[in-house]
Amino acid sequence: MPSLPRTSLLRAPLLVVAIFVLALLALYPGASLRAQSSTNSSSQSTPVAVDPPAERDGEVADMYVKGKQVEVLYRNTGRTATSILGELQVRDQDGELVATATLVEGRTVGAGRSEKLRVAMPPLAPGHYTLYAVVDFGGESLTAAEAALEIKP
Repeated sequence: MPSLPRTSLLRAPLLVVAIFVLALLALYPGASLRAQSSTNSSSQSTPVAVDPPAERDGEVADMYVKGKQVEVLYRNTGRTATSILGELQVRDQDGELVATATLVEGRTVGAGRSEKLRVAMPPLAPGHYTLYAVVDFGGESLTAAEAALEIKP
């Protein structure tokens, strides 16, 4: 007659503990789902919405002189509407600031939208200049574009 394997006194309790642990693991996901659904269906709890940090980003996409005006194309490349401030700076060949003009103040630009900004060209003597369109869109940095300008006598 073949002999049956002996179960030692140590193996039997380990077998019982293993079966108990497997039973708990099998029941755990169901208990978790019930807890979630009962918490969500409670009339006294209020859901808390956590928004990701607002992404603010923008760029001065283009700048050109059109008659006696400077036109600047600003593009909101971020994920939120932003209020922008902008200035046109004119510097001479030595980098000295010779004129400034407010380009925009407090205009809101929607996410993914572009705005054409216009400002009158400041009166300048003949010479070589560099124009800078600087826009603050509320992000961590500013955006700007530059263009060379020559005023002939």
